[in-house]
Parts: sequence; structure tokens; C-alpha cells
Amino acid sequence: MDPIPPSIVAAVACSAAAGKNPWIPLGLLFLLAAPDGVPSLLMETDLHTALHGLGPSELLWVLGIGFLALAVAESLADKLPFIERWLVPVSTAWRPFAAVAVAAIIGYAVTTAPVHETLAAARALPIATADSGLWWSGSVMLLAILGGAVFGWIATIGKTGVRLLLSLVPLPALKLAHSFLDDLFALVVTIAGLAFGDSLIVLLAAVVYLVVGLATGPLLARLTWIHFRIGWGLLRKALRRATGEQPRTHRAPRWLERALVARGVDTSKAALLPCYAYRAPEVGRCRAGMLVLAPDAVCFATRVWLRPRLLWIDEERLARAGLSETATARSLSLVEHTSAGGLRDVTLHLFPAVEQEVLPVLETGAAHAGLSRVRADSDSARRGLPGFAQRNSSVRYLPVEAAGSLRAQALLTIACAVFFGVLSGGVFIPIGAGYALSPFLRRFFLGLAMSGYLSLCVLGSLGIGWPLTVLYAVVLNTIALRDLARAAIKARVDGFVDKRAFLPSVCQRVWIPERAVASPQHRWRAGDALPVTDGSWRAIVAVLAQPPVEPPEDHSTGSTQPGVSLAGELTSRDTT
Repeated sequence: MDPIPPSIVAAVACSAAAGKNPWIPLGLLFLLAAPDGVPSLLMETDLHTALHGLGPSELLWVLGIGFLALAVAESLADKLPFIERWLVPVSTAWRPFAAVAVAAIIGYAVTTAPVHETLAAARALPIATADSGLWWSGSVMLLAILGGAVFGWIATIGKTGVRLLLSLVPLPALKLAHSFLDDLFALVVTIAGLAFGDSLIVLLAAVVYLVVGLATGPLLARLTWIHFRIGWGLLRKALRRATGEQPRTHRAPRWLERALVARGVDTSKAALLPCYAYRAPEVGRCRAGMLVLAPDAVCFATRVWLRPRLLWIDEERLARAGLSETATARSLSLVEHTSAGGLRDVTLHLFPAVEQEVLPVLETGAAHAGLSRVRADSDSARRGLPGFAQRNSSVRYLPVEAAGSLRAQALLTIACAVFFGVLSGGVFIPIGAGYALSPFLRRFFLGLAMSGYLSLCVLGSLGIGWPLTVLYAVVLNTIALRDLARAAIKARVDGFVDKRAFLPSVCQRVWIPERAVASPQHRWRAGDALPVTDGSWRAIVAVLAQPPVEPPEDHSTGSTQPGVSLAGELTSRDTT
């Protein structure tokens, strides 16, 4: 008797495949079960006999073709960025159910077949009774469903969690490659489970997958929950924009309300925004929670093992709070003074929402927390940044002059790519040549190494991979130009260069404690224009060519009042 029935191995394998693409294992299961016979390399003979008896062949053909069509449709949608961004987190809701379904189908088929492995296993028991077959059949059915649920959960959070992490890596086609790997995983694992469920190699692979999944499960589960909320937020945002629904005010859940009351906070004066953090002190990694702007304090609140955990920053320790926005994200950077006398920053990413739902809350909450809004490029705002004070004495943080000329960097990048690309017939295209004129010399050598690797790919594939390598080099050069443009605009707004920052985010709106306002001219008011913090390198070059805008001498010395500063500021641009 096998230590584990092959049907259970097949069930958990198909469940793991369903966690990646729920329709591939269902489609293959019914398509292979429909004919009277299939090669053993596609499905084990006894398992095929059991599945073939589930219903008429015509019904199995229809189900198989239908699920296969859904598999192709989801696979294509998963490779389109504007659909993938909400499909992956939302599909997290049904992929585990598909995993349980495919495991239940296999378990039901083998336990109801006239002659199946469970009956043979029952006869092999040391003491056989009349109820042995029934007991063993029920056990196989239960184990198949439980194993399918566990493996489906692991595969689901693996796909959704990893996909969110890949969004942090600005490499082209990375999500596309991951989508192809998910499809390949679903296809190979399904065939391996159906055809080689009695193989020791497949069993060991399933055990290794289970151990790795359980070890990484807690972190991936938190990432999955964050990604699911991002997808749900995108759907709600689109619905509100379509229906014109008014923005709503977020209320503190009971656990957060109790935690705030315990700290003596008047919850009626606290402003809240849903957000998440990939890493935050005193909270941990990959946590979703609430940003709380309370009287004389700012905190990030979440729950760990159902207990509230707060990253609490008093007004005395808060150095600044800055909001940065790009075309696809909105984040809030909190900088606090440490006990050692340094500065520590924490980045909180806001969940998708319309602009009118975020800015008024931040303005009102900042006023309650005792913060005043200042110009992002003022010295009062810069002094709250880690590295600004060390810009003239540090190896990592450099003064503005070290940023170099963005125009020269961009022209060198484009000229080298075009010249050497044409000269070599597209075999060798330099990537990021403009880094040679910047403080980021390591990225220059890394770009040369990447260029050499792509050249080897072209030569190794005998020219077959030439179109993809050329496209990849073009996109990587575009990312290099964008990185140089971001570094230049950071030097312009923040007043220094950070050699470790890649595609740095620059804050457009900055709030600091009232005591940190060095000059009345540093305050922001409704008539001031927001600094340009994102855009193409051409747009950034045009901005850098303009002299810095000096603030007028008659700026008000009072702090910005809630709601007043929003007049004329809200634009039609809406970030996620």
C-alpha cells in the first residue's frame, strides 16, 4: 500500500495549480476525463477511469472546453497591466474556492468509482472489516479537500503577494514574466499530479512546496491582504468617479478607538486614512492599518495577532510629514527624531482613493496635530530630511552641484545607445551611459554589465532573441533616464543627492511642527504653485532651466487653516 494514495497527491497538485490560474486544472481535468482513454503520460489509468465515470462524455467535453476558454481569457487578462492591477487582487477571492473544488472533484471521483484505490487500500489493512472501505473512502475524500484547501491557499497568497512585491521593482516586463511562470506552473503541476501522483519525486516536491509555503505564509498572507485591499480600492474609486459619489470620512474601528482612548486621544479630533507599510519600526513588515493624525501626535496603527500595535510619533519628535504623488501611487513620508539625535523616516503608502478624499483629511489632521504647511523646497522643509545636514560631509549624501547636468546625461544616454546600437546592428546597446556623468557610477557599470548580458543572449540564441533584447534595452534606457530625472528633481526640491536612492519619490506637500518654521517666507499658501516632482526627462530639463521661484516677502505668518489651502489646489489629476 502506498503511504499516501495517488489521488490525494493529484488533488493537492491540482489545487496548487488552481491558486495560480483556477481554470487550467479544471479544464485539463475534464478534457482528459472526457475521452474513453488517454496516454498514461497525461493521466494515470485508474484516475482516468474514476473521472470518466463522473458523467456523460458530452458533458465532460463541454465543461472542459468552457473552463479552458476561461483559462485562456484569464491568462490574457493577467498580462494586460490595466486589467492585471485589479484582476490579481480581486481574483484572490475565488482562487482558493477553485482549489477546493478541483480537490473535491478528484476525491469524489475516486471514492465513488466501482473499483478504486481506496478499496484496495482498505483490503490491505491488517484487520479488514465491512466498514473498512467506507471509512477509508471517507478519509481520502476528507484529506483531499483539506489538502486542496491548504495547497490552494499557499499558491494563492504566493501569486498575489509576490505580484505586489514585483511592483516595487522597476524592471520592464517583470510582472509579465511572472504571469507566464504562473501559467507554466499551473500546467506542469496539473499534469504531474494527474499522471505521476504515485511517483516519489512528485510527492517529495509537494512536501517541499508545503514546507516553504508554511514558512513564508504569514508574510505572503499580509501582502495578499494589502494587494486585495488595493484592488478593492481601485474598484471603489472607479465606481465613485463614475457615479459622482461624495467622498466619505473614515471612522476608527473599535480596536483602534480603544487604543486611542487609552492614550488619552480625543477620537473626534483625529483624522484617519487607510494605508499600509512594507517596513515600519515597532510594527513589523508588510502591515495594513490606519494613518492617525491625532492632536499633537501622528501614528500608524495596525493589529498583530488581534492586538493593536502603534507606531506613535509625538509632535515633539516629529520632524516633518510629506506627501508624494506619482501617476500610480500616493505615499506619506514621516520623519522623526531618534533618541540618538538622528532622523528616521517611515513611508506609508495610501490605498487608492480620489484626491478629494485624501487632501482635506490631511489638511485637517495636520492642523489637529499642530503641524504647519511649508513650501517643499524651503529650508524649513529640507531640515527635516535625513541627509540634508550631512550633504557636505557624507559619502552617501552629496550637495546639489554633484547631481550634474541632466541634459548632458540624457544626451549621452541616447547618443551612446543609438551610435553603438546601429554600429553593432542592435547586438550591443549601452544601457544608462549617462550615469557616467552623474554621482551614480555603480549604476553605469551595472548598465554595461546588463548590456553585455543582452549581447550574449543575442549571440547565444543565434539572433532569435534579437527583437526582445533590443526592446529590453530601450525600456531599460527609458528607466535610466527616468531615474536620472528623478534624482535631478530631488536635488532641486530637497537640496541634496542620495546616492542610494533609485527612482526617488519627492514630496509635493510638506507639513512640519510650528517650532521648526525658520522663516515666515517658508510657509505655503493657496497662491503658491506645487513643485514639479515627476515627469519625463524633457519636462524636468525644462523645469531645471528655470530659476528657482523666490517666495514673496509678504507671506502670512499664520498657519494654514484647514480647507482654506485647498482652494484652487485640487486639480483634475487623480493618482491611485
